[in-house]
Amino acid sequence: MKYTGHDVRSHRFSSKMRGYDRLEVDAYLFKVADWLDQSVRKNEQLSLQCKDLFDQYNGLREEHANLQKILISVNELRDQAATKSGEMVEKAETDAEELINEAEVEAKKIRAKAAQDTEKLREEIARLTEQRDKILADLYETFLSQIRTLEVEGVRMGVDLARLHEEGEDVPDEESENVIKLNQKAEGDAS
Repeated sequence: MKYTGHDVRSHRFSSKMRGYDRLEVDAYLFKVADWLDQSVRKNEQLSLQCKDLFDQYNGLREEHANLQKILISVNELRDQAATKSGEMVEKAETDAEELINEAEVEAKKIRAKAAQDTEKLREEIARLTEQRDKILADLYETFLSQIRTLEVEGVRMGVDLARLHEEGEDVPDEESENVIKLNQKAEGDAS
């Protein structure tokens, strides 16, 4: 049963002959009624504060739960990022190693091809040098043969080519014709 200060003030007791002093009892009841009213008001205020605090507590609990979820998500993301980062570093290192290995293999191929090409060029140079030497020797022999032929023709025609060349004299007309004929014959033999 719930009493208020008004209930205490309005309550009337029956009268008896030898009882308590009515004014004193009424004064005491008024004090109790005032105290009861104050207690009810204070109780209502505390109930409201308690409700507000309970609402705040529930809000903080929800916020704490949300923060916990966020923290778990952040930790998972950090772990995933660390894992991904590690995987990316490993992949980059693997890719770099593969590129280096491929480059080394390609460099070996290029060096081997260059060595082969160098050897072919050396062989070609040696072959061309031999050809040049042979051609020079053949030309030398041809020139010697031509000189011998010219000398034989000169003797046969009676012209001393060496003498003409050394003296640098004018050749008489008759000999001049022989020299011209000799030159024409030499050109004809060459063709």
